[in-house]
Order: sequence, then C-alpha cells, then structure tokens
Amino acid sequence: MPHIDIRISKAVDAGTKAKLQEEIANSMELIPGKTADNTLICVSDNYAMYRGLQPIEAAFADIRLYKESPEENKKKFAERLFAIMEDVLNIQPSHVQMNFTELPCWASGGKYF
Repeated sequence: MPHIDIRISKAVDAGTKAKLQEEIANSMELIPGKTADNTLICVSDNYAMYRGLQPIEAAFADIRLYKESPEENKKKFAERLFAIMEDVLNIQPSHVQMNFTELPCWASGGKYF
C-alpha cells in the first residue's frame, strides 16, 4: 500500500506523467510486498523550487510505506528512482530528493490495517 507523491518544478505533459508513473510502478517490486497494483502514485508539476536562493529545475518524491522495509531494498528503489527521474524528466540526480516514511498503520480499500 505505498503512496508516492512526486512534485516536479517544471510543466510535464500527460504522456510524460504516464511514462513516469509506469516506470515507477514497474519498479515497486524492488521493495518486498510492494507492487504496481498496491501503489498509489501522484504526480504534480509546476512547483516553484529553490536552492541557494535561486530557482532550480528539480523533483521531490515523498514515499510512504506500510510497515518497515529492508534498507537495501529501499536503497535499490531510490537508485532506480534517481535514474527514472533523469531518463523521463531530464532532471539530474543532484536535483532530486526523496524521503521514505514507514508507517505502523494504514487504511485503504475500506479497511484499517
């Protein structure tokens, strides 16, 4: 039941958003128990992002997971996500940030876990 919220500084067309989410969804199995079918991916563009007081072309991914996942798997997923952002969005890894939040409970599909 992962939730991935991606914010991008530049405008992104619908086709690129679809490709981005597809590449991410197809990479979810790098984390045990996570799949394209149990992941919700949100993609938002046109965010103002700054570093060093200057606007930059960047992306941020907030990755929320139900329960803890192995560090090595999260590392592999993060490395894959950096590559996807560079390939699909042409945003270099140095301008991509992400975090992982692991939650002890979750509600989805009418159920509380």
